[in-house]
Amino acid sequence: MHAVISQRRRRTRVALAGLVMACATSACGTPGASADGPLRVGSALAMTGALATEGRLTQQGYQYCQDVINTHGGVLVGRRHLMLAISYQDDQSSPTASAQIVQQFNDQGIRLILGPYGSEANATVAAMAQINGQVMIDAAGADDGIFRHGYTRVFGVESPASKYGTSIIDAVVQDARPGPKTVTVVSADDTFSQAVARSAIRDVQRRGLRVFPLVTFPAGATDLSSVVTQLRAEHPDLVLESGHFVEGAALVLQAAQLGLRTEGIGETVAPTDPAFVGSLGRLANGVIGSTQWVSTWLGQDRYFGTAVQYAGGFQAKFGFVPDYHVAEASAACLALVLAIEHAGSTDPAAVAAALRRLSVNSFFGQILFAKDGQDTNRRMAVIQVQHGHPVTVWPPNLAQAPLVWPATAAP
Repeated sequence: MHAVISQRRRRTRVALAGLVMACATSACGTPGASADGPLRVGSALAMTGALATEGRLTQQGYQYCQDVINTHGGVLVGRRHLMLAISYQDDQSSPTASAQIVQQFNDQGIRLILGPYGSEANATVAAMAQINGQVMIDAAGADDGIFRHGYTRVFGVESPASKYGTSIIDAVVQDARPGPKTVTVVSADDTFSQAVARSAIRDVQRRGLRVFPLVTFPAGATDLSSVVTQLRAEHPDLVLESGHFVEGAALVLQAAQLGLRTEGIGETVAPTDPAFVGSLGRLANGVIGSTQWVSTWLGQDRYFGTAVQYAGGFQAKFGFVPDYHVAEASAACLALVLAIEHAGSTDPAAVAAALRRLSVNSFFGQILFAKDGQDTNRRMAVIQVQHGHPVTVWPPNLAQAPLVWPATAAP
C-alpha cells in the first residue's frame, strides 16, 4: 500500500493514507444496491476549480450515456433490467477530495465507479478503488503511470498520455510542407502534461529535429507572458503545448498579444473543447490539437450507433457538438454497462473479470483492455481549427480537410 501512495504528491499521500486507515477500521466493502433497486454508480468530478471546464464535459458524457442506456430499458443483469443511476459529487479539482468521495461512495455501498477528470485525481481514485475492491473505469486520466501498479480493478478507455504529443508531431511531419525544423515543448507541471511533454521531446529528437529545452509552468496558470517571451527569443517553427483548457487558451491569446511568430501551435486538450473557439474567436484558427475521438471515427454499437449518430444525439440533447472529453466519458460508461451485461452480475469481482475479457466495437472504436487495464492499442486523431470549427486533419482515413501549414495561414 505504501509503495503506491509514496508516488503521489505529498498533500495527496497524507490524506489518502488516512482514508485507507479509516477503511481498514470500518465496514468497507458493504454490498451495493438491493436486487430490485437501481444500478448505482458513483463519480467524483471537477465541477468547480481549475479543471471545471473539462469536468463538466465529462459529466455530460456520463449523463448522456445514462440517458441512452435507460431509454433502451436499462442494463440487462441476468434476467432483470436495472435503471442506471449515476451519483455525482464535486471534487473541486482536488485529487485528495476525489479519493475522499470515492471512499464515501464505498461506505454507501456504491462499488462501481466512473473516474474523475484529470490524471492526478484518477491516480488517487485508482489506488482507493483497488484497496476497497471497487471497480473503476478511467475515462479521463491518461497518465501511463496510473496503470503501472498491478491494479486488477482499474481500467482506462483512452489512449495513454505518451500518444498525445506524438500524434501532433506525426501529423505535422507527414503533412506540413515544408515541415518544421525546430520545436519547443512547453508544459504545465501536472503529471499528465509532463508525461506528454517527455514523450513528445523523445519523438522530436528521434526524428532528427532540433528541440529547445522544455519550458514548464504551473498547472492552471493564466499568465503565460514569460513563456511567450521565451518562445519569441527561440523562434521555433512549432510550439507544442501540453496542458489543459485554461493554459491552452491563455497561451494562444498571449501569443497574439505579444506578437509571437511561429509556423504553428499544437496543443493537448484545449483545441477540441467547444469553449476554445468561443473564448478566442478568430485567434483559434490554425491551432492544432490531438484528440481521442472524432465524429468520423469508425465503429458502432447497439446503444449509440455510429460516431456520427452519437454526435447527433448528443448535440440534440445538449445543444453543442461533443468533443472527445464527452465521448470518452460515454465510452467508459458503455464499457461498464457491457461488462455488467456480460457478467450477468453487478458484483465487482465479476464485473472486473468481464472487463478483462471485453473486446467490443463501439461508436468510440474498439474497446479492449491490455493486461495492465489500459487501452494501449488505441490511436489518436489530430484536429485543426479552420473557419472557426475544429476539423479532423489526420490520419488520412478520418480527415475532413487537409492540414493548413503554416498554421498561421488557416482561415
